[in-house]
Amino acid sequence: MPSFGLEETMRYGATAFQGDLSGAETASPETADEFAQHVIEAICHASVTPSVGRRTFERCMRALDLGSTARIGFRHPAKAEAIDMIWRERERLFEDYNASPDKLRFLVTLPWVGPVTKHSLARRLGVYAEHAQRAVA
Repeated sequence: MPSFGLEETMRYGATAFQGDLSGAETASPETADEFAQHVIEAICHASVTPSVGRRTFERCMRALDLGSTARIGFRHPAKAEAIDMIWRERERLFEDYNASPDKLRFLVTLPWVGPVTKHSLARRLGVYAEHAQRAVA
């Protein structure tokens, strides 16, 4: 059974919402599991308070870890279906993400990642850290 490092994810995910994320340095995901976890976390945090998002993310990851559906941890059926699809297709999605020349445009193609959530997800994935080196003031 895969190890998600849920305790570490929850610990670092919780601190990400306590301050300004614009200067946060995050590393790009190295595995499909890490990528999928970041996407799922962004979906869980969308349109809810940080504490609700953390609890929902934790419940979803526990359900997926047990081989069940995210619907057990998420009351929103469409978001749960999107999370299940992201988890099932994580290898393909991770390859497509890495091959994409425009990471932000790719993120919007993911289910339940819209024009607002894509920025939160981009910070989690380290996209803005990559662009910060090229930005001119």
